[in-house]
Order: sequence, then structure tokens, then C-alpha cells
Amino acid sequence: MLSWNKKKIKARALSLMAKVQREVESRLGIIVALFLLNWFTICWLNLHKYGTQQLGVLAADGVLVLAGAFLYVGLLGLIPVGRIRRGLLALSFSLSALLGGLECFALWNYQAQIGAGIITAVAQTNGREAQEFFARYVGVTGMILAAAFAGLAYGSWRYLKSLSWSRPSGHYRSRLLLALLLAGAGAGGIVFHYYHSFIINNDLDIPAVRVGLSLDTAAQNMRSYEEIVTQAAVNPELTRNDSDIPYVVFILGESTNRRRLHLYGYPLENTPNLDDLDSKGELAVYREVIAPQGATAAVLRELFTFADAEHTDTWYKYNNLIDIMKAAGYKTSWLSNQESSGIWGNVSQFYSQRSDVSRYTQIRESHEESGRLDEELFPLVDEVLAQAQPQQKQFIVLHLMGGHSLYYLRFPYIFTKFKAEDIPPPQDGLSEEKRTEIAQYENALFYNDFVVSSLIGKFRDKDALVIYLPDHGEAVYDHGYRSGHVEENPTQEMLEVPLIFWGSPEFRQKHGEKWAAIQAAVNRPYMTDDMIHTVMDILGLETPEYDPKKSVINPAFDAARPRMVQGRDFDKEILGK
Repeated sequence: MLSWNKKKIKARALSLMAKVQREVESRLGIIVALFLLNWFTICWLNLHKYGTQQLGVLAADGVLVLAGAFLYVGLLGLIPVGRIRRGLLALSFSLSALLGGLECFALWNYQAQIGAGIITAVAQTNGREAQEFFARYVGVTGMILAAAFAGLAYGSWRYLKSLSWSRPSGHYRSRLLLALLLAGAGAGGIVFHYYHSFIINNDLDIPAVRVGLSLDTAAQNMRSYEEIVTQAAVNPELTRNDSDIPYVVFILGESTNRRRLHLYGYPLENTPNLDDLDSKGELAVYREVIAPQGATAAVLRELFTFADAEHTDTWYKYNNLIDIMKAAGYKTSWLSNQESSGIWGNVSQFYSQRSDVSRYTQIRESHEESGRLDEELFPLVDEVLAQAQPQQKQFIVLHLMGGHSLYYLRFPYIFTKFKAEDIPPPQDGLSEEKRTEIAQYENALFYNDFVVSSLIGKFRDKDALVIYLPDHGEAVYDHGYRSGHVEENPTQEMLEVPLIFWGSPEFRQKHGEKWAAIQAAVNRPYMTDDMIHTVMDILGLETPEYDPKKSVINPAFDAARPRMVQGRDFDKEILGK
């Protein structure tokens, strides 16, 4: 009896395997199509991020995805109802083709895959914006291409269904299928063991999985953002408005340690343009400025609001600089090369959406890395200036990527000036790998000098004040072991930032007293959680929250105020003075 049951189980297993093999052999074209549609965006992502340095993971993942396509189609063959089996296969192909087409659209227009950033942008688009988007990116040509793509997909489906696996013989086909499945299992083990970080970073997700995860992330981000918006302070009360500077520009930099700028004494000449402006007396270069936090979102909560070390209520319940400038009669513009949404982008998105003009060089979520260069902001600035109306005051925030890691993505090849052997003491003894990364950071700052000076140049013929201030600093192996920045327990290098004012010739002529006050304060110790007070003081704006003791240019400035960073006195506990 037991022997008969074994034979029955074996016969059943062989029957099931035969069904799997028949389905695979009759669906070869569909299998290859599923493989290509699900693997090509993985290839693009990894080649875009790593170049040809990680071809091993692409090869292993390719084998895994191909084996997965064979196994998936084969398992569909076990479904006893033919209509359901064919329907699921058609749905799988249609979904893969649809996502593949949308990915191509996103890659063509945004140089990015469909992610939470694009999904959030679509979900938050109103009717007018949707019409503008359709006209700009789709139009008649896009409709024709979409129809052609749909027709091609349908024709491919009809054709691919007819392809089958007829050679070699059935005996060898079964062996080849088994070998492929075993190779897929081996490739999966290699990917998991040697390339686990790629899995963690979602670099190997097929489109359906990635889009599903992005939908969940986008939903969470939008819920978080809506909570901010609904509870935010509105309608600031101006008790004084003597603002008479037509153009106020705030260049918000990123991850820039002032001690690594030649302008501040670093040996490598990475700020030639700012050095030149300083030699001509056009800059006010502040020497003792720190950020209140070590990460962008944490800084922005305090930089543009009245939240600071003494005012610790939820940041968005305080009035912010964007709303104050609008109340003062300024047209406000937020032009950004950073993420448009997400866990780190929600704070900047809050300011962006409150501005009259909100433009991004790219649509992406916080976790979606991109190599867009800061010079892509230039045409956005030109557009704002071209649309400026006479007598309309302008407040423009320009959010750069600056020196944010990955450093090699922050500058074009032509700005490769420094190499590992150029790194000066005391870091010249570090490993070549670390010195190479330091050189990449210095090249990013060299390029940042070009960007900032070019942006300044766009306002030379106007009555304009330009403020350049990075959000926070950056540690680049200053103590031999750490590169980057963190919100928790930031170091000295992550907090020390440059603060630079530039006044156009017309500004310095018309507002001589203000320029003199700006220049007179360059050696005062300052923390940028109070930057809103300084900007308002320069412009002659006051609200009930304004405090002249917190404006670095004001005679009443309190230079003895402790600069508290997460409960630590920066000067006593971090610098150790």
C-alpha cells in the first residue's frame, strides 16, 4: 500500500512538472518579454548610479530575473482553468508593458524612474497644473507615441504568444530548464550574500514591486505633509514694513564646511570666483557662524521660522519667512535642485508650496538619489527674472545640492581639478580611497563656487542683496574615520558653515548704512536658527516675534547668547573653549 502511494505521488509530481514544462515551452516569447520589461529599468538604475563598476550584480540579478520569469510562467500552467491562466498571463504582460512605457516616459523627461517623488507630484497636481503638464510633456506628439506604444505592445503580445521552444529535443529542454532554475537559485544566493546592500536600497526591485513600495511611501509622505499644512501658522502680523530692496536672493547651500573653502583659509584654491569678489570688496564674509543642527530638514525647521533654542514648540506653528515676505509685498519664488517631497523634503516642500512660484529641476522623493547639477537652476532664475513686473519686489530662494554626498555626482567632469595626491596635510597620510573622496568633495566645492558666483552675476545690474548660506557643514574624514553628516550628535565640522553677503553696486550705493552694518558684524559669533531676525532687520520688517538681540547686524545683538546645539553649548562642549 505504501509503495503504491509513493508511485502515485511520484506520478502526480511528474505530471505537474510536465505541465510546467509544457507551459514554459509554449510561452517562450512571453517569458523573454517579461524578463526584458522587468530587468531593463534595473539596468538603467545601476548603470546610472554606479557606471560599469557593478556589472557583477547586474549579471547575477539578470539570471535571477530570467529564472524567475520562467518559474512564474511555469507555475501559471498549474492553474486548471485555462481562461484564468491566460487572463493572469495577459495581465502580467500588460502591467509590465504599461510600467515599462511609463518608465521610458519618466526616464526621457526626468532622467529618473517612477518613484515616490513622481507619484506624489501627480497626486498633488490640480486641474490647471495637469493641463500645463499635459501640454508641456505630452501634447499631440505624446498622444501619438502613446497610441503607437499601445499598438506595438498589443502586436507584440499576439506575436510572442505564437513563439515556442521546439529545439533541442524535449529531453534536453527539460535539462536546460532545470539548469536555468538552479542557476537562478545560485544567482539569488550570490545577490543576497554579496550584494545585500543593493536589496536594502531597493536597487534590484522589479518595476511592480518598486512602484508598489513608492505608492506606500508617497501616501505616508502626503499624510505627513498635510498634517504640517493644516496646523501651520498663517497670516503674520507686520508691525513695521520699511522694506525697499527690490531683489533679495537667498542661496541655500548644502553640506558645506567653511574650513574647506579657500575663501576661509583652506590651502586648495577651490573658491577662485568668491576670492575675486572678496578682493574687490563686494562680499561680507562671516567668520564665526554655525548651523543649529547637522541635517537639512532639522535646520530648515529653524532657519526660516522663529523656532530656535529658546522657542521649542512645533516649528510650523511659528510664522515663517516666506509668509512674512509675502505680507511685506514681495513676490516669493522657491527654486530647488533638491527633492520635491519625502521624509526629508517635506519641510522644504512646505516653504515651496507657500511661495508664489515653486519650481524644481527634478521630481524625486527623499530616498531617490539623482545627479542633477546645480547649474540647472540657471534657466529657472532667468525665467523668474524675465517675468518680474516693474515695481514688484522679489524674494528668491535657490536651494542647491552643493556638497551633498555622493560628492562625485555634484560636479561635471570639466570641474575635476583636485586629485588624491593634492590633499594637503594633515590628511595627506590617509588612504588613497579616502583622499580620493576628499578630492571629490573639494571638486564639488570648486563647482559650487562657479554656481554661486554665476547666480550672483545674474543680479549685478539690479538693486539686489544676495545671501549665501549652506544649511549645515560636512565631515570629510577630518578625524580619519567619518564622512558625511548626521542629525544626531553632530560634530564641529557638520555645524560650521560659511555665511556670505553680496551687495550689488546699486545696493551698496543706495543702502550704504545697511551694507556698513552687514560688514561690521562679520566677526560676531552667530547661529543660524536666528537668521529670520537678521533678514527682517536688514529689510526693515518687524512682527511681534522679531527680536533685535537675535539679529547679527543689529547694535543690540546679544553676542553672549550661548549657541546651544541639541542641549550642548557649542563653544564650551563641542569646541572646548
